[in-house]
Amino acid sequence: MIDLGILIYIDDNSTMYQEFDWIYKSWIYSGNWRTSDLIAVCHPDAIDKLPSNDPGLVKMVAEPMAVPGSRWEGYKFINSIGCLSGPHTDALVGKYTWLLRTDADVFLTANLVNFRPSVVVQGRGNYAHPEGSEVWTKMAEFCAANGVRHGGVFGCGSSLMAKSELVLHLLRRQLFWSEKLQDHFKEYGPGTWPGWFAGVITMYAAEIAANENYDTYLRYAYHRILDMESMLPYPIDSLVMHIHAVPTDEHFSKSQYRQGAYQNTDLRTLDRSKINHYAHWIAATPLDQIKREVGYPF
Repeated sequence: MIDLGILIYIDDNSTMYQEFDWIYKSWIYSGNWRTSDLIAVCHPDAIDKLPSNDPGLVKMVAEPMAVPGSRWEGYKFINSIGCLSGPHTDALVGKYTWLLRTDADVFLTANLVNFRPSVVVQGRGNYAHPEGSEVWTKMAEFCAANGVRHGGVFGCGSSLMAKSELVLHLLRRQLFWSEKLQDHFKEYGPGTWPGWFAGVITMYAAEIAANENYDTYLRYAYHRILDMESMLPYPIDSLVMHIHAVPTDEHFSKSQYRQGAYQNTDLRTLDRSKINHYAHWIAATPLDQIKREVGYPF
């Protein structure tokens, strides 16, 4: 039974096509194609560049928000939030009981196939360093200045899994707070990473949107379950359902991979039972080989 929609945004650039390849191959290899659909909301020029004739890949078109002359010019990350909210996705509530909103640069595992939570599932937010207390102070000050509750949960993850209506509601609120934060940073200045920084507005906005509805999204939620970091050398245990590719000096790093650091690796030496090796193997293995290995029918 298909009762989960995995909701992502795909922009029209080579990086995004590579990242789509990762999540698509992992969706097939892990067996998630049997119980979920992969919903790709696409830039108009991207939709025909994704696989066709796959019934589990649902493609929708949405015009990007980060275009020249718009308030979001130069901030492409808003597309992965704003383009997932609107009439084109509102109808998903009637089709899927659950939605998983995530980025494309992730690797799904077999543990997600039958996982259907009774409460909200939050990810692992890495948009501020734990020692970066400035961010938490500024976040609390921003919320107080805007009259919004902050329940004290910092670092909510970039991914969210919940009943469909809850995911779509949070996306709407995330877009609202992104706009408020953008106005704030116009006065404050862009800031610098890893401090209070305009470059991660959408991540801050997700934290605010979750905290303003603390009882729904945080009080009884499963915290830091999604977005397991791709460089972790640990076994894929029963709680590892979703691995997020990160830029790091450790293996597996998406930035190192793109620079060719692993091009001489013999894929047969990778242990797919480990987080970092699984991510590497999925990223580097051709789609046709993965389809053959698992007997994918499409």
